[in-house]
Formats: sequence, C-alpha cells, structure tokens
Amino acid sequence: MHEQYDVKKLQFRGGFGISTTNAMLDQVLHNVALDFDNQYMRKFIALNPKEAATRLVDGGNVLLATKVDGEGTYVYFDADNGSFSFSAGGRVRVGYPALEAMHTRLKSLGHKKALLRCELCLPHQSGARLGVAEVIRISFSGSEAELASLRLLLLDVVMLDGKDLRAQQNDFAAQYELMVGLAPADDAAAFASMQATIVSEKEVMIRFDALIKAGHEGIVLRRLNRAETWKIKPHRSIDAVVIGFVEGEFEEQYGVNSLLTAVLLPGSDVWLQSFARVGSGISDEMRVKLLEQLRQMKVEAPVAMTDSSGREIHFIKPSLVAELHGEDLQYSDAGKEIKTQIFSWDKAAQKYDFLGMGPCPKLTFPRFAGFREDKDWASGGVRSEQLGIQARPTPSTANAGGDAKIIRREVYTKGEILRKLVVVHKPGCDSFPYLIYWTDYSAKRAEALKISLDVASDELRMEALVNQLKAENLPKGYTQVA
Repeated sequence: MHEQYDVKKLQFRGGFGISTTNAMLDQVLHNVALDFDNQYMRKFIALNPKEAATRLVDGGNVLLATKVDGEGTYVYFDADNGSFSFSAGGRVRVGYPALEAMHTRLKSLGHKKALLRCELCLPHQSGARLGVAEVIRISFSGSEAELASLRLLLLDVVMLDGKDLRAQQNDFAAQYELMVGLAPADDAAAFASMQATIVSEKEVMIRFDALIKAGHEGIVLRRLNRAETWKIKPHRSIDAVVIGFVEGEFEEQYGVNSLLTAVLLPGSDVWLQSFARVGSGISDEMRVKLLEQLRQMKVEAPVAMTDSSGREIHFIKPSLVAELHGEDLQYSDAGKEIKTQIFSWDKAAQKYDFLGMGPCPKLTFPRFAGFREDKDWASGGVRSEQLGIQARPTPSTANAGGDAKIIRREVYTKGEILRKLVVVHKPGCDSFPYLIYWTDYSAKRAEALKISLDVASDELRMEALVNQLKAENLPKGYTQVA
C-alpha cells in the first residue's frame, strides 16, 4: 500500500490507474490542498465583458492567462517514491504520460518534493470545446492514445522542497517566474505552465476578443501585487419562447423547477427548435406562481422528454418569451455537433409535431432574466439568427442507429425484497441514448412493485445515475444474485 493513497481503490488499465472514490490516505497533504482551494482557487471573481471593461481602468499591469476548461487537480511529486495526481474530492490518478513527463522534468531539475495545482485538460482545438466531461470520459474509458493526449497545465506552486509558497499569491509575478522555470509555457508539451503574459489593463479586452475569436473559452486575470483573480467569459443575451416546463419540489415547496425554451427557425413561422432548459434565476415566489399559469397552457407532448434527473417535461402552447443570459454559445461537444429537437406548431389543432433533430448551439450556464412582454415569438421575437443559425436545418431522424440493447442488468435481494437495475442503450440516438430502469419489489408492502425510469445523454451521466441509485437503495445486507 502506498503511503499517500490506497492502491486497492484504483482501477487499472495497463499502467494507468484511477479511483472512483476518495483514495487519499495522507490527510495532511489532502488538507493542504483543500485549504489552498478554499483560500484561493474558489475565490475567483467571475465577470462578464461589460463588467470587466468598467473595472479595468487604472492602466496598471495584470497577468493575463488563457482559460482552459479541464479538471482542477493537485499533483504530488516525490523524486524517490513516484508521483500521483488527486482532486480536492480525493480522486487519485497514476501512471499517465503527462504525469510521467512532470516527474521526469522536476527530477531533472534536482527537486525532491512538490505539491502543484494544475489543470488536467486536452490540447486546444479550434471549433471544438474539449472540456472536463471529455477529460473524465478519457480517464474512465479512453484508449491508450487518448490518455496520452491529456495535459497537465501548471497553475500554481503550493509547496516546493519543504517550502510553503501559499503566501506568495500576493506576489504572483514572482510565482509565475517560478512556474515557468519548472515548466516553460508550451502548447505542445504534456507538462507546461499556463500561457500567460503581463499586459496593461487597457490591453485586456483587446486580447480577450482575439482569444474568443480563436475559439478559446475565456481569460483569467491575476493581480501582480495581491491575491485577486478574475475570470472573464463571453456574455450572451438570447430571447426564446417557452415551450415546456418541469415541476417538482424545491426548498420544501412545490413549483416550476425549470423551463424548456425554443427559437424560431428561418423561413417559417411554425418551426421551433428546442434551445435551452433553464432553472437558475427563477425566484422561489415565481416558481410557485408560475406553476398554475403553465399548467393551464399544457398540450400533448410530441415526444417523451425529461430533464437530467429523469423528470417529465410538460409541453405548453408557445406564448411566453423569456430573456436568457449565459456565458457563451457552444456549437460542439468533444468534436461532436450538438443537436436538439425540431418541432412544428399547429395553431389550429393546438399541438406540436416532432420533426427530428438538427444542429443547435448550447448556451453555457444559462440563467433566466425575466419575461419579455414587449416581444411576440411568432413575429420574429425569438429568431434563431441570434444563435448564428442563418438557414433552416434539415431534421434528421432522432433514433437512427442500431437496435436497443440491454448493456447492464443487476439483481439484488434482501429477504423477500428484490431490487433490479437494467440499463438499455440505443446506439445513434441523438437525445437520450441510455434508459435506466430501477425495479423495487416487496410482497409485504402496500404498493408491492415500484418502477422508476431515468435517462442519460451520455455514458458518464448514465454511470453517475446508476451509482446514485445504488447508493440510495442498496444499504448493507443486500446480496447481488445476477
């Protein structure tokens, strides 16, 4: 057993190992990382471009770095006993090429031990936002070549050869000089410092615009003389018509959990494409009041849809126009074009017809800003041109692909109680290719049989839902029988 982590909790593919739960044994090391997260990494100030422009006025210098969308991780280097990376939650990774490159580099410089704050990420690709979900996918199921593509970008040096450098956040110019000495900034290297430049505040937004046009996520700014960090991402405002809602409990109340919105496609006054489902920004009072209003507008669902928790989306007549705010428009995910449902609205019959799937960008971090009573959806108030869609897409069949298959079946018993998990996969399905059935049977219960259904858009989400179901429904005493 390793002194810092529990090897038995790691799952290995060749030389690469990863834990699904907290595998950390060294609580002192783990607590130092948690303290650094709480003191510095979680206190980044998020700004949209307008807010940033009003703050960047004194003309002083700041360190500007390109923001990378990956998984924040700590790397522990020990020249004599090997190196590993771990998250604040205790997930440990060992034996991947970027980690080995880091170990080789620090050892060649004569260092003995170090604790570094890094970003585990993928190389930047113009037009493809390869984010944290793809990093996690590769970690759990990626090929050897995909594992080799992972990078470690150095963001901070927490400790080095017995020196605690957390206080050096107040002099980040010196901190960055130290970082570049450990790992020069290099877009092609598996282990490198983040790309950063000291610039005048007056140059920041010019640099920001150029990086966004090049397909980057945003920028990170650090004050050179005090521990203050800003992250700036694009800000978008989109008007969309509400076509559905999810209801449920919240804060011991019952009301609207989220709204499903759509935009009007070019060349038609009846073709609507689903755009964003938004729950953030709706006040508790509005959630309760809005529920009764939306229930009176319900129509038959043209296709079964649920939210990420498996709750039914109820469709309503298109009428209310919502103003949505978000950080950016994402057109692809891990190199795959993002698609959503296309419907036509039959005003005479008061119903939707499902036409298929079509490409549509995703609004990142959507937030409800209010209803636009001054806008009408049918007369162009929610045009898809806001998203850069200039031509009406040809809908593709949503369920194209192979036959549905049961990919997972597990049965557990405890006395007369039986609980069963079944996961069905529909290859090629553009919306929710994973169906997760949970059966709970007890002959002595008033309602003997209970069955729930969850859906997932990808394998990562499916695994998370399965783990949650098992954690909540299989306490001690259950035996797996199939």
